[in-house]
Amino acid sequence: MKASQTKRRKDPAFWNALNRVLVLLIATLIVVGVVLWFSPELIRRKAMSKNLDLQKSELAAQQLLLEKREREVFLLENDTFYIETIARDKLDLMKEGETIFRLDSLPPPQPSPEKK
Repeated sequence: MKASQTKRRKDPAFWNALNRVLVLLIATLIVVGVVLWFSPELIRRKAMSKNLDLQKSELAAQQLLLEKREREVFLLENDTFYIETIARDKLDLMKEGETIFRLDSLPPPQPSPEKK
């Protein structure tokens, strides 16, 4: 048995196979190390991307509100019919012979207390 072990140790095919396995193991460890090194950054980047998307949607909403308010300012400065309509609505004023109908929405139904 001793002769087969020494033959195995001197066999270049055995050492070549062992070297391939070791190179594969080292390459695998390097790849795993790189993945572990960069995974926190990838997670951070994903969180930052979500935050950016949220801020972009907030910006779009704010821009929409700004456009609405700028339009209202323009109408208040330039359109007398709009001013009249707003004033009559806010102050509950009406012209002679005009009848105003207001339809108020009903409050949401309250749950009735259950008897035990």
